[in-house]
Parts: sequence; structure tokens; C-alpha cells
Amino acid sequence: MSQPLFVRRLTRAERAALRKLRKKPPNLGVYRRAQAIHLSSQRLKTHQIAEIVSRSALSVTRWIHAFDAHGLPALWPGKSTGRPPKADADFQAALAQAVEQNPRDLGYLFTRWSVDLLTEHMRRTTHVDVSCSTVYHTLKRLGYRYGRPKLDLKHRQDPKQVARAKRQKARALKKPEPVEVIWRFSTVTRPSSTSTPASPAAGLRVASE
Repeated sequence: MSQPLFVRRLTRAERAALRKLRKKPPNLGVYRRAQAIHLSSQRLKTHQIAEIVSRSALSVTRWIHAFDAHGLPALWPGKSTGRPPKADADFQAALAQAVEQNPRDLGYLFTRWSVDLLTEHMRRTTHVDVSCSTVYHTLKRLGYRYGRPKLDLKHRQDPKQVARAKRQKARALKKPEPVEVIWRFSTVTRPSSTSTPASPAAGLRVASE
């Protein structure tokens, strides 16, 4: 009796990428493959996975073999152009691992990634001369959302510090309410000859509301 087939042990970066692709897949085909690889890593058999993703056990078997051989790029099957891609499986795994880390943990002074900074980091660490466009589209394929001008890493921030900063910002932006000063003049009567001379400002009263 043949042994059941399971995908190889996944790296931390691959698990993170699969999680994002299952949450926000670019299309149904990628979702099915990502889901199949995830389920296989959870030790589900091919026929069980086939029922869940509505494909044959043979298709699931091919997906697992392809992932074992090529990694994350196997989730996007397509015709080969004859030229090896710069963003291969190793590069994509390294990129996913980098973007999940706070730049300060890697020795940088900034706290959030931009595509330009991430591209330069990948050039230095992988020695692959990639463009910003390649990094951007690879991140998109891996399920990462990019909101200009910075990658969204809010999950790495301290919620208490974020709330405190928002309160401080709200207080700073709040305009003080204007104070209305009303000048009132009381009736000034002609002084009698027997009364004490009034001060020039005796009839002026300032009231603030």
C-alpha cells in the first residue's frame, strides 16, 4: 500500500504567504492551490483535499509535487519564457520573510517599509538586481497590500501607543472655541450739582459671556 502524499515542510515565510493568499487571493485558481498546500501541510490526504477544493485527487497530487519542486511560484502555473525569473522561489521566500519584519530589527533606522527601501534591501541581501516594479508585483502576487507611500504593517504596532498618538493628534488639531467679549454701555446720567463727580469710566462695564 502506497504511503500518503504530503507537502514538504513549509518555511515560515511560505506559511505567511499562503495565509495571505488564502485570505485575499488574486484569483480562484491561486486560492485553490494555496488552500491545497496549506491543507496538505496540516496532514490531510489528497482525496480529502480534493473534496474541499472541488478538484480531482490527481490535480492535488500535481500541485503538491510542483510546490515541492518550485515553491511559491508553482501557485501560478504558466508557460515558461525560457528565461529564469529573477523573483524565483528563493527570492519570494526571502521577500516574504523581510516584509514581515520591522526594519529596525534588521538594523535600519526607519520603522516602515516602502517599495524603494525594500527593493534596496533585497538587492543587498540576495544579490539579485531586481527593479522596484518586480518587487511591487511580487508582493502583490504574494497577497501583500501596498498603500502609498508605505507598506501596511499596522499589526506590528503597539495598539496602546497608536491610540495615544491618535488622541494627541486630535488634541493638536482641535481648534479652541472663540471667547466672545461683549461691550455694554450703561446709561450715563447728568451728575447733579450736589453729587460727587463721576469718573470718566464710571459708565463703562465689560461683561464676558
